[in-house]
Amino acid sequence: MTMNKLPPTFCWTKMGTEASEELAAIIRRKEWERQLGGGYFFWGIGQSLGENTKVAARDIASLRAIFSPMPSKPKAIDVAPAEVILWNAWVDAQGRTRQLPIHCFVTSRAFLPSGRKKESHYALVCFSDRELDAQREDVCIFPSHLRNMTTNKPLGPSQVTAVVRVLSQTDETCDAKSYSVSFTTELRPPYCVQLAQPLLLDACELVEIKAISESGDIESWSTLVRRLRSRIVDQIDWVQCTLDLGEMSMPLDWEDRVNSLALQESPQNAPTGSHTKLQSEP
Repeated sequence: MTMNKLPPTFCWTKMGTEASEELAAIIRRKEWERQLGGGYFFWGIGQSLGENTKVAARDIASLRAIFSPMPSKPKAIDVAPAEVILWNAWVDAQGRTRQLPIHCFVTSRAFLPSGRKKESHYALVCFSDRELDAQREDVCIFPSHLRNMTTNKPLGPSQVTAVVRVLSQTDETCDAKSYSVSFTTELRPPYCVQLAQPLLLDACELVEIKAISESGDIESWSTLVRRLRSRIVDQIDWVQCTLDLGEMSMPLDWEDRVNSLALQESPQNAPTGSHTKLQSEP
């Protein structure tokens, strides 16, 4: 199914080279992550969206995330960061630290452009039953036709990810002022999370990540992710709790079910599309 019209409200994120990985390699391993997680994967972003995703989701049946490649040349700090970290946990609404689903792999550079240590990072909770690298969306995004959902202000130049509403649909031909769409997903509760428990990756691990994401397969990727994630996962007594979704309340076996699925699924038997679709809580 091809999207030929933008939804009235959506989460828009621009993507490019990040933590020394080129975009094509990131999308490839996110597709593996999606398959291993039964359709679920986490997409790292550098800024908090606050309550915007939850507010938007209350008024629409499905909140979409739309992913566009950045047309500009990547910054040197993203191409060759001094250090790269792997995030292993997320913080729930009560401030408690929860383990990320075991199949998830979110990295970022370790330092801000100012040279300060990076203390925070965030992730979109995505679900898709379609292959990420096989989607072809027949639509362009013109930033001038969008407004921030809560403030109604135009998007700022530093806004890489934002929840937006569409002022007007357009039939304009895509040009230098527009963005193409690589793929779309659905955002699932809790929509966007703050990450925690960063782990510094060494040079050998970065080489291995690059090699497998560029020319490996889902089985070798799954083995690598489990090995790297286990360095933190096995050291922490993770809190078991209930996730507060504001007006919704869902027993927090959400990531436990995703973890269980990822552990039980055999990469060799991974289908082209997603694995078993998780059932939503009432």
